[in-house]
Amino acid sequence: MDSVVLELCYDGWWETLENSRMEYVNGKNRAFLVGKNYLFDQLLARVYEVLQINPNDYSITMKTTLRSSNTLYRICAMPMDICDDEMVRVVLHMASDVANFGCIPIFVTTSPRVPSEGIEPHVDTETSFRANMSGPDNDEEVLPRTISLQQYYSPIHDNYDNIDDNGVTLQDVGATVFPITTSLEQRYSPYHNYIFRDNDDFHNETEGDNVCAEPSNTTRGGTRFNNDGDDGGAGPSNVPSFQHEDECEDNTPVNNRGNRPIPSMVRSRRRIDPLTSVAPTLPSNMVAPSFVSSCDSDDISVGKLFAEKNEFILQLRKEYGVQLTYQQAYRAREVGLEIVRGNPAESYNLLPKYSHVLTTANEGTVTHLEQNGDGNFLYYFVALGSSIKGFMQYIRPVIAVDGTHLKGLYRGSMFVATCLDGNNQLYPLAIGIMDSENNDAWEWFMMKLHGVIGDRPELVIISDRCTAIRRAVLKVFHNATHGVCFYHVKGNIKSQFRMSKALWDQFEPAFINAAKAYGHEEFKRQLEGLWMIHSGAADYLENNVGTCNWARSQFEGRRYSILTTNIAESVNAFMREPRKFPVTHLVDHFRKTLQQWFYDRKIVAESMTTRLTTWADEIVTERRTIAERMIVRPVSPHRFQVIGGGLKEGLVDLQKRTCSCRVFQLDQLVCAHAIAACLTHRVDFINLCSDFYTTESLAMAYAQPVEPVGDVVDWEIPDEIQEMHVYPPVEAPPPGRRKELRIPSAGEDVDRRTVRCGRCHELGHNRKRCKNPIASTRS
Repeated sequence: MDSVVLELCYDGWWETLENSRMEYVNGKNRAFLVGKNYLFDQLLARVYEVLQINPNDYSITMKTTLRSSNTLYRICAMPMDICDDEMVRVVLHMASDVANFGCIPIFVTTSPRVPSEGIEPHVDTETSFRANMSGPDNDEEVLPRTISLQQYYSPIHDNYDNIDDNGVTLQDVGATVFPITTSLEQRYSPYHNYIFRDNDDFHNETEGDNVCAEPSNTTRGGTRFNNDGDDGGAGPSNVPSFQHEDECEDNTPVNNRGNRPIPSMVRSRRRIDPLTSVAPTLPSNMVAPSFVSSCDSDDISVGKLFAEKNEFILQLRKEYGVQLTYQQAYRAREVGLEIVRGNPAESYNLLPKYSHVLTTANEGTVTHLEQNGDGNFLYYFVALGSSIKGFMQYIRPVIAVDGTHLKGLYRGSMFVATCLDGNNQLYPLAIGIMDSENNDAWEWFMMKLHGVIGDRPELVIISDRCTAIRRAVLKVFHNATHGVCFYHVKGNIKSQFRMSKALWDQFEPAFINAAKAYGHEEFKRQLEGLWMIHSGAADYLENNVGTCNWARSQFEGRRYSILTTNIAESVNAFMREPRKFPVTHLVDHFRKTLQQWFYDRKIVAESMTTRLTTWADEIVTERRTIAERMIVRPVSPHRFQVIGGGLKEGLVDLQKRTCSCRVFQLDQLVCAHAIAACLTHRVDFINLCSDFYTTESLAMAYAQPVEPVGDVVDWEIPDEIQEMHVYPPVEAPPPGRRKELRIPSAGEDVDRRTVRCGRCHELGHNRKRCKNPIASTRS
């Protein structure tokens, strides 16, 4: 290989242990590649690139601990500086010998650059600087110039009493106040390029961190700060400077955390934010310095986009003196959303009016609203007339139903009933908004759905194994057949029987083949294989779930090619963001989506040049290729024996539109055997396919457009509807931020983030929960 792997450690600091050894604590780490022949300048540039640090604003120093792979890298007698090409060669040589030395760590420490400091490949860690600035307290206290990322990012500690305890007084600050009109109680920490993080992002606060502030000349975010009064009217400002962590003037004592200085006048044990420590609250009769007006007012405007949240926070802090906390931002976001989408509670009251306008604009649309005795919202159902008309004549009679949670203020659930059109595209039929998902809600939804489509012949309803859905289907749809999503059955098996990976890799494909099998004999073979692999799971499938519910060949009705509820879950997926909306906006988003789909798909259907839809034509074309290699032997004028083509022998009846392979009758698309018989006897096999797959039916399914409802100010509402009042659901919304990610179903494969312990470096737990013994480093 031309490269080696190094471990980059950052955001931590060095602590001196009782045995005079040093340990790197609370750091983050990541692996990165470097060339085997890198020199110091190349390694330094690579570290800047990996950490995404601007070399114009920060300098970095690098250290390493050369230990064997069976000891901890972070505990050593003394870390060694990586400061020249020879040391880089040593590090890369040892990194290439992974067996003996493992992954070599590179410990990075950052320090802000001063205006006079250039971009140098090597940072002189022994050189310090002082702010060239006059003032009564200029020679008393300094901040460490070189501090780790973790120290530099950390928020102010909670245990502060007053500004004097920090070694900074209003008399010290005097008239040179940094122009921020917020109090110290609002806690922020500097980030890259002096962007600020919310205190909620940090949980590593540790007592015993003492730093002190001193005024100086420096540059922040491209803006020059000085005390000369000639910065374009910006006025004077006190901004803390930084000194190397091993250096502090006046023989100031140091602590054991990276030898950071402990000023003699500091009495509180906490870390000070270099900016907020010199930003006390301005009295109401004081005017902020002119620095506020010197900022470009175009930085914040309507339509302005920021690369990240912290950039926006920085701009708010410089123009308006605003320190935006997480809770403030969240509340402001909620207010903004309410302005755009309306009040969530009032949205329920808008439903009757919206329903009236919707049904008036769209012929055949059905809506139902259910309230309790006190007028509180219970259930809402809507099925657009365009979808109803298309489903009743031109869509396969298979409906997938599913429920999902809403994410708005009042939570609730959304029920979905959807189908597939002849081009295998989603065709939503109806949705329901419920206060919760329960037996009564599902029964109410099914009753309203039955009122829309009635007892359509050969109707099939597919769902997961939710008992409430099955009970409602059997109670309401007496002539329909209920089927189970085989994917959910597979997840139930995986979670219930806990097979090993090797065993599951055998069981899963056998189960899928059994579920998708068309013929009875093929299904029996697959089921016998399941019994041989895992008898307990096979017994569960056959006797508990029932093969007639999940296996295509054993199903009493015709499921076509729809074996899962994936189509209903796909509707839930494209409604993921709208599920946060107030209820009326949620329903109207559903209408807007169908409005666009009906328009686009009708144009596409009318432009198709084949008699079958694009999706169906591709399937039939593939089967024709196989059929051309088959041999056909007549049995009677309408029955043929077909062999060859690499498929099992088939007996085709063109008059009854059946084949012994059962593909023809179950999918209603000609199978390869039927196509071979048609080619031999010059029969148009396209005419033998179901009308559901023709381009004509596809165009007719989208023939009736979905009409908009117009602006709310233009709605004409009758008095009896205008007087209706719908209040939010009875259950009050819970406090705190609303969850937006769903809980995975049992047995569902989810990519989870792997947690690595920062103490023992093993996977599966974090540092706080680590119980592994650590080898003693005492000599």
